[in-house]
Amino acid sequence: MAQAYPPIYDTEEGQKKLGTYLRSSNGVKVRSGTQHDKRVEYFKGKRLIECILEGQNWPKGLPRITDKGAALALAATLLKNGFFHRSEKDEDKKGHLVISKKKVFEETGYYTWMFSGNTVWSNVATASVIAVVIIFTLLPVWPQIAKKALWYCSVTFLLFTFTFIFIRFILFLVMWILGYEFWVFPRLFDESLSFVDSFKPVYTFEKGTAGQGYYRLALVVALAAFVAWASTQPTEFDGFMQAQKEFVDDLYSGNLLTDYSQSAKDTIDRNKRVPDLEDLLRQVELDELASEAANKDDEGEKSAADGVQEKEHADEEHREHNEDEDTLLDDLLSKTEDGGAYDDDDNDEE
Repeated sequence: MAQAYPPIYDTEEGQKKLGTYLRSSNGVKVRSGTQHDKRVEYFKGKRLIECILEGQNWPKGLPRITDKGAALALAATLLKNGFFHRSEKDEDKKGHLVISKKKVFEETGYYTWMFSGNTVWSNVATASVIAVVIIFTLLPVWPQIAKKALWYCSVTFLLFTFTFIFIRFILFLVMWILGYEFWVFPRLFDESLSFVDSFKPVYTFEKGTAGQGYYRLALVVALAAFVAWASTQPTEFDGFMQAQKEFVDDLYSGNLLTDYSQSAKDTIDRNKRVPDLEDLLRQVELDELASEAANKDDEGEKSAADGVQEKEHADEEHREHNEDEDTLLDDLLSKTEDGGAYDDDDNDEE
């Protein structure tokens, strides 16, 4: 029969104090996972029992527990009161947990924390995140020296990240050729882990997988070809290195924005002014004036076109009138000539 634990652990105050200790850095070691699309921390039942029996820096005011049976009974009480619930690992998804149907505490089981413990530092971190977001939202009103400092920090972080990734990859390739797998921060890009867990462990050094000799040989040949090219084509290699140096210089000097005017570069982070009601009314008036001017221009063009047509019509009538007069004059002249001819004939006959 399990030995009973001290009565203080049956009180809410005692359980919360113990739960806060178990959730602290001195408490049970946890792992990060996902459950129902939420990030959670879980532990194995065996680790909880070891922490209760052998934990360091035990909280003051709480009696130590030295009997394993009492520790198991206390863990079962915490489970019953909702400090954590039992979970099971999803075999199809790495780092994914599902709620277990079992409600009993066992050392071989996995348990997900529901008790958050002391939230002071969590609240401080949340407030810090909100403050940082607000500060970056006010970036347009930052002084120019602060903007430059932010630019330099961003560029430096970017270059450091790419350099670290490149060196990390080169070290892996060299050790892989020698038959080993060496990674610095091997879990750095594991999205299922928390920020702190992504840097654990610092490195891994393991024996390489067998049967990769041909791939290693091909990589050696490729590296030898690159070295031969770099040594026989110094101009091209030097040009490549010079281009990288100029790119870094452009990053720090801001010359990558050469397509913009200086004023555009100086105000690139400023928001455009939102028009107010007066601006909108003024724009409406300008649109109306422009519309009236366009209508007047259309009417003027129409009047001019009508005038041209009237003038052309008048010219046509005048031309026709002149033609009629010319025709009539020709007829008169013709008749006059004919009459003169008849008179001459009469005189001859006499």
